[in-house]
Amino acid sequence: MQQIKSLQNVQAQAATADKRLLFVGPKPPPIGGSPLTVQAMLGEFVYYPSLKVQVINTSPGLDVRKKMTGFNFEKVRRTVMILPQFLFEIGRCDAVLVFANDLFAITLAPILLFIARLFHKPFYLKPVGAGLDLYINAQRKPLREYLLWVLRSTDGILTQTKLLRDDLHKMGCPNAHYLPGCRPLAAVNSDARVHSDEFRLIYLGHITRLKGPLYLLEALRQYKKMCDVPLVCDFYGPIHDEIRDEFLAGLETLPNVHYCGVAEAGTGPQLIAHYDALVLPTYYDTEGHPGVLIEAMHAGVPVISTQVRTFPELIKNGWNGFLVPTKNSYALAEAILLLAGNPAMRREMGQANQLKGQEFRADSVVASLLKIVFPGTNFQRESA
Repeated sequence: MQQIKSLQNVQAQAATADKRLLFVGPKPPPIGGSPLTVQAMLGEFVYYPSLKVQVINTSPGLDVRKKMTGFNFEKVRRTVMILPQFLFEIGRCDAVLVFANDLFAITLAPILLFIARLFHKPFYLKPVGAGLDLYINAQRKPLREYLLWVLRSTDGILTQTKLLRDDLHKMGCPNAHYLPGCRPLAAVNSDARVHSDEFRLIYLGHITRLKGPLYLLEALRQYKKMCDVPLVCDFYGPIHDEIRDEFLAGLETLPNVHYCGVAEAGTGPQLIAHYDALVLPTYYDTEGHPGVLIEAMHAGVPVISTQVRTFPELIKNGWNGFLVPTKNSYALAEAILLLAGNPAMRREMGQANQLKGQEFRADSVVASLLKIVFPGTNFQRESA
């Protein structure tokens, strides 16, 4: 009996002891995507006094308007910097969490996993985006089997979408867990929207070809022919070099469409709250849970987006927004027209979107993360 009590005491002490997490991922800059998810999680970790987080920053810190493809000196330099830091910190941590894009997953992540195994440390991998299954299936069989072996060897794969989790399960990776994208729940002024006869649209994000801004410009031209309701559309975000000339030329043909520069980091929900709808006409097939859609949810603003693989997890067509076929400016214009002419629909969709957004709050997502990475540990979150 005494031995059982002693064991129970040891287990209780282990469940409440301080834990150290080695967090490997990209902090801003650049702004957007996984760096903002990392920033949201790190901001939430501070409310857990018994959790100590050591960060190894993998961000390139480069001008994201210019493409970085293939191997180059910058990627080699980052690898050389990451490995010594990892070796220095691994012995002092209780678990490892690594954010990894597809290239990182097949190059550096296996090395970090091997080191973690030498030190007997749990190792969790969080793929960036939602295209890891597509990437694996596109490889030749030897490399595909190697990638799956690496993934199965981790203690857990934390996927941003349910689709990727389910596909990895089908590929023989039962250690895949769903952990959605997240943003901190921001205070938003519910009266921020301008009450006028104008229908106000916002595009917020990187202005790059695959995000569909050129299709949006064409949809706005068609809208002018279909409807008399005045419309304003503001674009925010860095303009990538590969689309700059076409995009700026398109703006000149639409007098009520403006480029407003790059929004201040962390102000997405407050900015979106000034508009009637957010539009994201992306046809990027590896989209996961874009932060801008989560920010629109938290702002209580409906979304017009496209039928990419994972977006039905976020937007129920006709309930909290509209999903139209990709690369279809006419369908996009029709969705804009529906919302422009129906203020009651906008209010109902905005409320539904705000309800949906509760799933993607940073506090609830990080609480789920800690249960996966430190099973059996009772973390207490302090109030903000």
